[in-house]
Amino acid sequence: MNSRRFLFCFVISFLFVQSGFAQPASEQPAAQQEEQPPAVVAQPEGDQEIDPLKEQVIYVPYEKLPQVFEKPARGVFLPYEQFQQLWDAARKNALPQPKQGPPLRSLITSIESVAEVRGDVMEVQAQLTIQLLGEGWHEIPLRLGNSAISSALIGGENARIVFRPGQGYFLLLDFEDGQADKLTLDLKYAKTFNKSPGLNQVGFQAPQASINRWKITIKDPGVKVNVRPLVAATETRDGADADNGDPPTPQVPTDTVLIAFFGLTPQVEIDWTPKSEGASGLSALATVQTRQNVVIGEGSQRTQATLTYSISRSELTELKIRIPTGQKIAGVFDANVRRWDVELVENAQVINVELFEPASVTQNLSLELERFDLEVGMQNESVDVVIPEIEALGVSRQQGLVMVRTEGDLRADVTTRTGLLQVDNEQVGNQQGAWDFVYRYAAPPYELILKVEKLQPRVSAEEFVDIHVLEDQVRVDVTTLFSVERAGIFQVEYDVPEGYTIREVHGVQVGDYQPVVVENHHMVENAPGVYRVNLSRKAFGLVGLRLGLEKRHNDENLVSPTGVATEYTLELARVVPASVEVVRGRVIVLAPEGLRLTPKVTAGGQSVAVNEIQAEHITPLAIRQNARPAQGFRYAEEDFAPVFEVERRKPYIEVGQLIVADVDQGEVNFRVGLHYHVRYSGVKTFRLDVPKAIEELIRNDSSSFMTRTEINPAPKDLAEGYVAWELRSNRELLGPVTVELSWEQDLGSLEAMGSASVFVGKLVPGNVERSWGQIAFKKSENLDITPEKDSIQGLRPIDPQHDIQLNGDTAGATLAMEFHGDDWNLGLRVNRYEQQEVEKTAVEMGYVRVRLSNGNNAAVHAAFRMRSVDQRIPLQMPANSQLTNDPLRINGNSVGLEIDPDSESQGSYFIPLTTQSQGETFVVELVYNISVDSWKIKLPVFQNVRAVNQIFIGVEIPKDLVLLSYSGNWDDHLDGSWLEHLQERLLNNDRSFDAHQVIDEVTTGYAVGDIYPSNRQKILYFSTINPKDSALILEFAESSQVQMILFVGLAVLGLLGLFLSLRKQFALLLLVIGGSLGIAMISPVLTSSIDLSGVIVGLMMMTCVWVLKDISRPFRGLYRKKKSPLETLSKRTEVVEADGKEAEPTEDSVNATESSGDSSEIISEVSGNQEVSSLAEESQSGKEGTKVGPLDTSKEEQQQADGISEGSDEREEFLGDDAEMPEGADFSENDSGGLDEDGEAASDETGEA
Repeated sequence: MNSRRFLFCFVISFLFVQSGFAQPASEQPAAQQEEQPPAVVAQPEGDQEIDPLKEQVIYVPYEKLPQVFEKPARGVFLPYEQFQQLWDAARKNALPQPKQGPPLRSLITSIESVAEVRGDVMEVQAQLTIQLLGEGWHEIPLRLGNSAISSALIGGENARIVFRPGQGYFLLLDFEDGQADKLTLDLKYAKTFNKSPGLNQVGFQAPQASINRWKITIKDPGVKVNVRPLVAATETRDGADADNGDPPTPQVPTDTVLIAFFGLTPQVEIDWTPKSEGASGLSALATVQTRQNVVIGEGSQRTQATLTYSISRSELTELKIRIPTGQKIAGVFDANVRRWDVELVENAQVINVELFEPASVTQNLSLELERFDLEVGMQNESVDVVIPEIEALGVSRQQGLVMVRTEGDLRADVTTRTGLLQVDNEQVGNQQGAWDFVYRYAAPPYELILKVEKLQPRVSAEEFVDIHVLEDQVRVDVTTLFSVERAGIFQVEYDVPEGYTIREVHGVQVGDYQPVVVENHHMVENAPGVYRVNLSRKAFGLVGLRLGLEKRHNDENLVSPTGVATEYTLELARVVPASVEVVRGRVIVLAPEGLRLTPKVTAGGQSVAVNEIQAEHITPLAIRQNARPAQGFRYAEEDFAPVFEVERRKPYIEVGQLIVADVDQGEVNFRVGLHYHVRYSGVKTFRLDVPKAIEELIRNDSSSFMTRTEINPAPKDLAEGYVAWELRSNRELLGPVTVELSWEQDLGSLEAMGSASVFVGKLVPGNVERSWGQIAFKKSENLDITPEKDSIQGLRPIDPQHDIQLNGDTAGATLAMEFHGDDWNLGLRVNRYEQQEVEKTAVEMGYVRVRLSNGNNAAVHAAFRMRSVDQRIPLQMPANSQLTNDPLRINGNSVGLEIDPDSESQGSYFIPLTTQSQGETFVVELVYNISVDSWKIKLPVFQNVRAVNQIFIGVEIPKDLVLLSYSGNWDDHLDGSWLEHLQERLLNNDRSFDAHQVIDEVTTGYAVGDIYPSNRQKILYFSTINPKDSALILEFAESSQVQMILFVGLAVLGLLGLFLSLRKQFALLLLVIGGSLGIAMISPVLTSSIDLSGVIVGLMMMTCVWVLKDISRPFRGLYRKKKSPLETLSKRTEVVEADGKEAEPTEDSVNATESSGDSSEIISEVSGNQEVSSLAEESQSGKEGTKVGPLDTSKEEQQQADGISEGSDEREEFLGDDAEMPEGADFSENDSGGLDEDGEAASDETGEA
């Protein structure tokens, strides 16, 4: 709207400046006047002055200003006069449209072609009519790429013809204005045709035109000419043009001429069959193969024959066939048959067949013969049937097959057979059993006579009879299953007992038995008791028929229980025995429960158990008036009519009471259902004894058919405190009957924590054989029902949800009991309790995603699955939270938060639930940011909501931070320390946390925002139940600082271990491992957050350095041991030489000096002169040797000896106190260090010297 106002003001201002404040034209500068367009300025007429101020009206589309001015191709506002001037000028400058020419410059309108065979080629003379539609040169395609052009003339002059490979010939024409636009091209071309045995072929790529007429002439009469494509063609055998409308002149045919129209076809193909010369002066030689099929039915004989002629030497123009008299010719069929007629000769008929074209190689002919004067099947006697002989006349040889088959119930036997050889069906290509008789003959004449008779049906019947003995009638249902063999039947007859009327007759399908189709049924005249059922279709195979009968009676002994039995003879409706060969049956006698049947006479039948008869009864029983099977019998051909005594039984009444007591705050509603079951005989009255205390309160809810009256005088067996009622019905009652009664009992004002007694009235049904009942109690939620002490008599508790057997409204029942008989009593105590208010809002589950950053900021996305019956939910956001532009979504849809105006604290809102149904589950999403103290996480609080289940938090932290610890009422779902992972492996306990599964349970299928955790961040999971205001406080440290501390600690441990012995190194390593276990147990969160791979590698490297140092220690000691004697000897030599200046050297010293170059001899001599008694003596001797000697030494010698002692001390310090010496090493050890044996020996020798 702002942009529209701006554009509108801008346009108005511009027009106002241009019109309202425009100066006169005379006062404007000359340059500005020259820039005025001449089309806009109107020229004055005559001497009129130009009006300096001219009013202009411009219509501005205010509503569409953005569409007009903001589009790339926007418009410009002009006065209508200026627009009209511009429009007229544009139309004057418009270029004229070029004239539209024809789509083609030339075409061939029609072609007349005459083709004629000359020698080995076919020559075509064509006349092409060409229409030229444009000036200049034209190139008209003639095609004919596979033909040779011999002449091409236009007006008697040679035409310009060019040839292009792959395209054919083209006609070149130059057309100028004023010349004739229609030309005629006389074209002559030819092509050699292909010869093959019995067929000549030729094809042309002819010029194309819409009218393309060909006349094809073959110099032989009667030649079959075929052209492709065959659009339209006609043949004239006399050589004349048959398409000009004039009748041809009769003449002897010498040529074969075909007139054809091809249209725009790219290829014209012609083929014809050359005429066979044949043998001069000889007639045609023909042989015939005949296949004769004869079908014999009831009163009819049908013959179908196929004659196949094989012709040589010449042609056949007509055929002759001879057939016996008495056969009616139904037809002679073949496509080449022009006409046929019948000529009567002596005892035969001759069929003369004229052909359209003479047959030269093969000719087929089909004959159909009929005969309907046979008496086959009309009588029970046999009839001789002669198979007709079909003979082809004028042929050299005839042979063939004769196949005969009978239809329906006919059977044929051969009586006469002459000139026929019987063969099998499969030998002549038929299926086995397709024909009854198959014969082959080599030459006529032949004769075949059959004796045909009709088969008599073989019928067996199985009857299933259901007899219903009722109070007012006897119903008999007979289901007969027939097995018809050899021949079909069209009627069935039954013997019907006297007094029975036919109720129904129809076919029935049972298993494999198909239903018969009944046409009509009636009693047979002059045959009393015989009932005939006529079928509209022949019944053959397995068929079924049902016959229903009934007989009514009026017997008082069966209507009411008089105690007198009546004798009844139950006669059966059975199939007439003469019409079936085998019959057997089964009988089931059914009667209502109120009739007692006692068999008296069962001659002709066998009594069978009812369940066995029912198992054999393949047809469903049609139960009438609740009848039940009473007796079962089997019978065969003998007469069977059982006799029974029928008696009406007295009524037998059972009653079951269902008492439902609904206990409410102030009253108890009793509803009683008396479920009577009356058997055997109907009744109209029931007796019911009710307590006097509730007599006036009871209502009769079954008053529609039952009324109540008090029995006066009272019965003698009436209990004290009761009143006897008579419940009378308006109809006779039999079977299940339900009577509904109800009343209310007032409990008064039942206050909270109060109690009251409930009296359960006992209703006693009278004159019944069995009485039992069930009691169910329903109550309000704040009420409790307990039986009073010593008040329960004759009752047992039952399950109210599963053990209630009587129909009634027992839904929600909390207590139920059952009684049998009338001796029971029950008293109840009702207690009322205070009811706790149910939470209106519940948080079923929640997940909160917190994304921390290095800048002490956090983004929070929370999702909660909730239920509520309130219209809105109060919400308190954390103090350091800032809402986003879309802070609230419910079920994935954005919803606005409502600010709580009554709250004094910030962050108080309401969540509206106007779009949610009460009690339905919904998902609430909250999105906000935290800018201060992001390490202290507080969740939104749903005020006044105490039902808050488990809430999960997923904290995504940067990778350079390490969690040191956390505090708050929260449980962690971290990965765990290495000690916890070890416990999981040992105990096979999986503590893995699946955040995606938790989120799926929270969202319950609704589309939520980006709440799923990211795989690129470190995520810490926590959970709690009903967090309320409890904050999750996290303590972090930078990963580099933690790694530096670990590195410094490992470096200090490694350097310290280098100066310790092996035992102390091992103790130090155990101390480090124990400390790690302690830290893992005391602070598992810190251990799980630190990457221990570097620590483990550092410990391994430190241990390797310690091991290498300890392994190399013995080898370094052995090296010093070998080196120390040489140093001692050199020092001794220096001392001797210093003394030798005053005295001559002895021989021993000289020898010793000469051998000083050989270190091995010196070492042997020195070691050989040493005798070590024990490690303690060597140590003591070493100490003494450093102090005194056998000779006085100079100060320099003493210093040299002290130097050897100091070197030995340094070696002992380096090896350590507890170093293990290898075998052969003989070093002295003590805590303060000292000389070894070599040192001691060296000092001794020095002293001696």
